[in-house]
Amino acid sequence: MKKSNGSKILIAASAVALCLSPVFAGGKTEAPAKGPIEVSFWSLFTGGDGEFFDAMVDEFNRTHSDIVAKTDTVKFDNYYTKLTTALSAKNAPDVVVVHQSNLLRYVPKGVLYPLDDLLASMNAPLGDFVQAPLDACRFDGKLYSLPLDVHALIMFYNNDLFAKAGVNQAPQTAAEVIAAAQAVQNATGAMGLAVDNTTAKYKAYTLTRLFMSMLAQQGVSILTPDNKKANFNNAAGETAVKALIDEVNTYKVTPAGLDYDGAVNAFKLGKAGMHINGVWATGAFEKQAGLNFTAVPLPPMFGKSAAWAGSHTLAIPIQKEMTQEKLEASMTFILWMTEHGEMWAKAGHIPTRKSVYSKPEFTSLPHRKDYAPAAAAAIAPPRTAAWDEIYTNLSDMLEAAVAKNKDPKSALAEMESAVNKIIANY
Repeated sequence: MKKSNGSKILIAASAVALCLSPVFAGGKTEAPAKGPIEVSFWSLFTGGDGEFFDAMVDEFNRTHSDIVAKTDTVKFDNYYTKLTTALSAKNAPDVVVVHQSNLLRYVPKGVLYPLDDLLASMNAPLGDFVQAPLDACRFDGKLYSLPLDVHALIMFYNNDLFAKAGVNQAPQTAAEVIAAAQAVQNATGAMGLAVDNTTAKYKAYTLTRLFMSMLAQQGVSILTPDNKKANFNNAAGETAVKALIDEVNTYKVTPAGLDYDGAVNAFKLGKAGMHINGVWATGAFEKQAGLNFTAVPLPPMFGKSAAWAGSHTLAIPIQKEMTQEKLEASMTFILWMTEHGEMWAKAGHIPTRKSVYSKPEFTSLPHRKDYAPAAAAAIAPPRTAAWDEIYTNLSDMLEAAVAKNKDPKSALAEMESAVNKIIANY
């Protein structure tokens, strides 16, 4: 409860009286020691990610005597169900992780605290953040979270297979990608380009991610600016869909029916010249004995640099009771975690603070500095509640287009119709 000015005066007067009393002056009564402010946090990070994140929290606690971060790991399968319930009841932890693509679930409901005034009062160095992931956390001009990382679509290539094929550098254009893949196949017999194009354990999400990236490289977004209609049944869309279809059916540098695990394992075992995946695959490839590879941003195959990307962001929930002291402690924790992205980069993620890129602890890490520029070219998913359904359906329809070697124009017309119907239902 907020105390009135009168109450504050009475409390102050009482304190002065105690200080002047013989008992207090004699040292027989002492004010209770004030402990550190506790900041609670739910983590959805497990496995290798969890180990790196927990190490960051331990280091934060070691270097802060006035704040202690208490974490509780929640399994990813249950995380958002539990988080949604807690946010609705206003009893969530002090800090939560929210994927950038999931912010749209919560910002309109008013359950996340707008951060601008708090950041301004703490002189937070927002200019140190890479602009693209930071902007993806803004809604109607206000920040509702800060990006911890960027996990973008990038390209891996096998240095040994490239050398045998006479490929001297990472391909940049679409034609160069196909040429490099063909050279690898002709010289070594290995798969040229390992990109999953069918559903097995996972949907063929890589196809949609590539489709979005290829559109953006041509300056086109997948939906109209108001997110009310599909925006890809055009020349840019035809170029993108044709590229996905042709790599399997015309150039045959990617096998038909290749699923995600098959694509990953082909590259991991040295049986593919190139592989397109998210940065999260880096750690698994590093553990593979004898795999000599390079990781780079997704090539600007059709013009400018652009690649689908996700992001873990850190937000402050609105609670039943909130104090400035707790808000500042929570933000201190969030800013510290982003500032020490070199520790999180060990898990493969791209830091979002520009100052991290010059730290020796980051530059000494293999591969990370090579694909870090992908953060600046990150493309966030469209801000529509229909996106999850659109994403799933486009993946299925692109899978069918590749498998059936469809005419690109026919495939685009079908995709446009399906997407517009989905949007109309929201």
